[in-house]
Amino acid sequence: MRETCLPALLLALCLCLAPGLPHAEGLFIRDAPLPGEERSALHIAPVTTPDESDSPLPAGALAVWRHRDAQQAAALRDQALNGDAEALFAVLALSWRDEEEQRPPLFGAPAAFWEGWAVRMLGVREVWFRLAVTCDAFWRADAASPGDAWERMTADALRVAAANGHAEAMFALAWFCEDFSDGNFRLPEQPEFFMLPRDTGKNGSRTPEARYWMGAAAANGSARAAFYLGIAHEWEDFGITDPAKALGWYREALRGGLGQAAVLLHARLSPFNKDIVPGEASCPASIHYHILMLRMGGNGVGEAAFMAEGMLRGDHALFPTPCLTRKEYEDTLRTTEKEFARIKADMLAKKEQHDALYARAKPIFAELRDAFAAQAKGAPDGAGR
Repeated sequence: MRETCLPALLLALCLCLAPGLPHAEGLFIRDAPLPGEERSALHIAPVTTPDESDSPLPAGALAVWRHRDAQQAAALRDQALNGDAEALFAVLALSWRDEEEQRPPLFGAPAAFWEGWAVRMLGVREVWFRLAVTCDAFWRADAASPGDAWERMTADALRVAAANGHAEAMFALAWFCEDFSDGNFRLPEQPEFFMLPRDTGKNGSRTPEARYWMGAAAANGSARAAFYLGIAHEWEDFGITDPAKALGWYREALRGGLGQAAVLLHARLSPFNKDIVPGEASCPASIHYHILMLRMGGNGVGEAAFMAEGMLRGDHALFPTPCLTRKEYEDTLRTTEKEFARIKADMLAKKEQHDALYARAKPIFAELRDAFAAQAKGAPDGAGR
């Protein structure tokens, strides 16, 4: 990560990236790549659970594909035909790669067959986003593969998903298009959302395409993009140092379920930082975001209560004089609980919508099996029916 001359920002970033911050119920987002980080730090799909780990399927599927193991390929294909969405996207990605390299299909049908049925099940936006996630997983698992084919395919898939309105695809594309640019891209004269100015720092500039997609991602609800824009407003290389606007972006990210935003807001609005944004920092504000940080981390609020009591009495090591009244504290508790409930409800609704999409796709796998059997005999595949 690039160095910055803002010590307070570095301190806040350390807090953001500190270990031991589990997130409750797998709802809240826990990863937010920062300006200057390598693209390898990016997870295309937001991470929501502390123990989230890479699936073993990509490495195994790659071995099957690389060795052209017909028996294991059939097993992976049957896994896909019988309702395993991860296997379906692996088969689609590998079939796509085979066609690009002009090799015969390994899984008994062309890529268009698998794509057509996946789109019928889940829609264009979700399919191409999941395909990007899969290609990225293959890139991470395929260290022996020459060139950057998986990365380019990831970028290609992200473009389709982003063009169809997928906010997280837009966010990821803002990173990928630095290396895999669209030669036909033209920056709109009047974008309908905020865009970063050109980065003039010593480590290079973000391209117009990258700046466009980052702004589009934030405008379409990506909490990670909003957080990135907040950091950028405190990052001197962008030439827009504006702590007040940074706080606004952090709050937007928090509403979108990004726990790291609560960590940073708690630090930014501490009474010790009262000169950063005059009139914003206070003991009630700091406690408010401290509690949200703990609640989104799945923890009790005892730590915040202990600090609040010190603020009330004025005998805390950090607060030698009272800076919080009992009424302010009680009002803050009520306000904070309402905000947490709203954020949680929004994230739960998104999760339920996502789960419902895949639940609706399940019955279609029976039709997919029939269509595969038919095309294997030379009949029309039926993907368009």
